[in-house]
Amino acid sequence: MKTIEELIQANGPFITSKVGQWLVTARISEEAARKRISRCKPPLRMFPVAIFPKKVRFMYLESQRNSEKFWFAMQRDLRATKSIYGIALDGLLARRGVVLSKDFSVISGATVRPVSKQVTAESVLQKLKDAGLVVERQSPTGQIIVVERDEIGSSDIKGMRARDVSERIILDGLREWARKIGAAAYNKIRIRGESELEPIGQFQFDLAGPSYILPLNSRAGKQPGFLVADVFSEGVLTSHQIGYFIRKAQALHATLNNTSVLPILVAEGFSGDAITLGHAAGILMATPSTLFGSAVGEALKTLLQTLNRAAAFASSESPARIVGLINQLREIEGRAMNLRGPMFELIVAYLVRRDAVSIDMGVRATDLETGAKADIDVLKYTSQNSDCVAIECKGKEPGGKVTDAEVGNWLKKIPIMKAHLRARSQEAAISFELWTSGEFSFDALTRLNAEKEKRIKNPIAWKTGNEVLALATKHREKVMGNALKEHFLRHPLSSI
Repeated sequence: MKTIEELIQANGPFITSKVGQWLVTARISEEAARKRISRCKPPLRMFPVAIFPKKVRFMYLESQRNSEKFWFAMQRDLRATKSIYGIALDGLLARRGVVLSKDFSVISGATVRPVSKQVTAESVLQKLKDAGLVVERQSPTGQIIVVERDEIGSSDIKGMRARDVSERIILDGLREWARKIGAAAYNKIRIRGESELEPIGQFQFDLAGPSYILPLNSRAGKQPGFLVADVFSEGVLTSHQIGYFIRKAQALHATLNNTSVLPILVAEGFSGDAITLGHAAGILMATPSTLFGSAVGEALKTLLQTLNRAAAFASSESPARIVGLINQLREIEGRAMNLRGPMFELIVAYLVRRDAVSIDMGVRATDLETGAKADIDVLKYTSQNSDCVAIECKGKEPGGKVTDAEVGNWLKKIPIMKAHLRARSQEAAISFELWTSGEFSFDALTRLNAEKEKRIKNPIAWKTGNEVLALATKHREKVMGNALKEHFLRHPLSSI
């Protein structure tokens, strides 16, 4: 081969440093090689966005752009150069190529706070978007970041909500485990979705809490170290996909003054090379089964599958399967807040299916005029494409109450849900209901009764936990009624 074009035609795209090495081996001086590379013309191209370190560029032929060979070569060279953009892409792929925009900073491996000579997660995201490697768009789950590849399908996007719910339940269980063994301060461990979750040093994690165990805290014992963790509910992670976590853990270990971190990475599984790399880097690696036992590990897999087809599961499966799933997951102490919501939605959907033509769950409603969006937990159609009820579900701990503020937020969503449903059927009779496994506060009931008097065309209604139980009893759904009583109305956790 005598030309750069011939080299790239035969072997695929390369970064300029590799092309330069090839030219030098062909007995061309380094200076001459640099000049030859700089003078390249079409059909040779340089990737227009700088995503490689040390001013390295990526060369390819026009005919190769966006081909499988192009993406393979780019990912190979991003990894080889340890580019933060490649690390972030692998972190995204660990989440099946899609993540909520607000959670991108966790899997990017980049800092969330400005640090000298470091690129922030916000800058990484913008550069990846400029490069066309990822796109940001709206989905039924909310604003998301998606890797722009053919292999990232709609099923990965639709399954994101189920994975997020499952991961938050694992995080609840991991927090309880850490509390029990004293790995971090009991009341200061925060997890994904909680507003109090703050970055540790310059990095964001799914779970974080101050730790006073001896190897982590300062010599004086006054400055704590930290327990940090990230969680994946689905997929076997490779050595490339855990790179972002190793980067965060090692950077914190090097920069925290007189303290350190205990890093835990939880996933469904890890490849052999990932285990070797992770252990060499000093991170703890666990699966839900090793943390909570094999029965709970299998239950979490079942939960993920169930949430991915929630409407079909609730409408066609026996109540024993839903109740069995709840019973298996009760081993994860502390999971109540994240588990009660989706489980109560399944119970509600199962109970309303009796007089429904069809039901749907997790519908993302959009007002086409304003662009405003809102979630419909359970959508019940009582006649084809017409009469429908949008049901909001509030799974509460035993004795828990729906507040006036929660009622207010639900009322604000009604115009959005109405616009969404009306766009599909101008003549539909639309109503809205608010179901809870608990009770309503006095102020909440006062507001609901006042609003009910005003809303004639699109009436509202509500049910307490005891009224939901009465419905189960009326329809002779004994198994479901017992589950409501045990897990929502008089569960032992009510004393905590």
